Amino acid sequence: MRRYMKDSISPSMGVALVALLVALSGSSYAAVTLGHDSAERTSLRAPGQPVLGSGQVMKGYFAAAAGDSSSGYMADAITFPKKLPSGFNNNHVQYIEDGGAFTNRCPGGGDAKRGWMCFYVGQSSASSLCCIYDQGYNDPAVGDYGVRMYWYPSGDSNYVDGQWVLRAP
Repeated sequence: MRRYMKDSISPSMGVALVALLVALSGSSYAAVTLGHDSAERTSLRAPGQPVLGSGQVMKGYFAAAAGDSSSGYMADAITFPKKLPSGFNNNHVQYIEDGGAFTNRCPGGGDAKRGWMCFYVGQSSASSLCCIYDQGYNDPAVGDYGVRMYWYPSGDSNYVDGQWVLRAP
């Protein structure tokens, strides 16, 4: 029997089986520990999705392009590496065009005032911002886990890119 197990299970299969066991044990533990109607169940997050701490900053990039103005919208979606804290005002959003003036909320240099999300356009051509949506299509607003952005293309070579910065309250 021992020889059969040794010959039939490769090292990679062994690793896969251990990973499966660990994955199943975690969800089984949660299912047993948290009852069917447990309030704690609704606050479970996906692994690797911690909440952004007070004053912490998230940064990233956005980009969209279209071949010509007949293509409708240009769009991008951003998924945050951390969930927004409950005290974040989802309407605290500011979009700074390429060459636009910085504000006290979005002072430039990849920075944002506490409780604000700033979008800094790096370069663009023949495009203008339409909307910055949260999950409920409120505009301008950011969702707890990310944001959707849409631009109107207006020429033959349409593109926009830049950096986003979000600082927790």
